[in-house]
Amino acid sequence: MANIKSSQKSIRQTAKLAAKNKAERGRLKTFSKKLRALEPVNDKDAIKSIVMEYMSALDKAAKRKVIHPNKVNRLKSRLAKHIFISIPEEPPVVPEEKPVEQGASVE
Repeated sequence: MANIKSSQKSIRQTAKLAAKNKAERGRLKTFSKKLRALEPVNDKDAIKSIVMEYMSALDKAAKRKVIHPNKVNRLKSRLAKHIFISIPEEPPVVPEEKPVEQGASVE
């Protein structure tokens, strides 16, 4: 144990901060596990809501410097790519255009 008061305080602060960071990382792992559990169910709405919460939590972790911002960007990119592959969206319905006759005036 340190003998200097400032060193003792520093040790206390470090322990407190490490506990907060560990809890935040655990929270992120929980989101990841929830997402993996929902993949076989293929419930689009539930997956989208978990993805949005997970991405928000990742951004907040980067802002608080719990995780490096580049790692957060990499995780979000991979997550988005995986979601688009596993849950294909329905193609948009495009209305058919009627052919315009040649020589007819459009008024």
